[in-house]
Amino acid sequence: MDSEAVTTVTVDSYTTLVDVGSQIEALEEHVDGMDDAETVSQRWRSQYINYSMVANDIDEYRPFWELVGQGLRYALEANGYDVSADVRDRIRRTVYEDRLTVFEDVTDGIDRVTDLGYEVYVLSNGNPEMLDHLVETADLDGIVTDTISADEIEVYKPDSAIYRHAAERVGTPIDRILHVSGGSMRDVWGAKHAGMRTAWLSRPEENAPHEELGPDPDIVVEDFHDLADRLS
Repeated sequence: MDSEAVTTVTVDSYTTLVDVGSQIEALEEHVDGMDDAETVSQRWRSQYINYSMVANDIDEYRPFWELVGQGLRYALEANGYDVSADVRDRIRRTVYEDRLTVFEDVTDGIDRVTDLGYEVYVLSNGNPEMLDHLVETADLDGIVTDTISADEIEVYKPDSAIYRHAAERVGTPIDRILHVSGGSMRDVWGAKHAGMRTAWLSRPEENAPHEELGPDPDIVVEDFHDLADRLS
């Protein structure tokens, strides 16, 4: 990839900047008799991702925070747990507010990217309040230029519309934007399909193997320091 062709960098949020792996711990802490937290956690995540896809398909947008809550309710009930709305809300806030774990390369690594002259934006399905909290938690205030939420156009990634919206928001031709994602390859495929250049943040100790259904990313990097090296 020609780094000189890139002027702007967008980065995914959850699983890219922060780890939401406290789901299992939160379930065990807040739900009496919870003995299959890993199964519930996996179903929770897959369910709210599925809801976001369906919302796009049938044009029934709901804020991401709501999808996370609905996914949790479904996962608990599907596994036989009767949990009140108040407890479900505590679980959700524990994971997405109280115990967000920032990957150690994020703050300094993204700072290095901006020092090279690139503007960096967070591009996420999360609603604005969630992203504000994430930026504060990751000490990215004054480092990232802004956040861009699917809530602004009520369309979720990986639909091409959200990536095109991001290009319009930042005022950069879409083919001069590098989108970085460390989670599912769906985000990479969506950005690539929309016309962005793409980087997959592999984090070998954190991520599942590379998926091969869609187009390959332009580059694969291990962390944000590696990204800065590749862009320098």
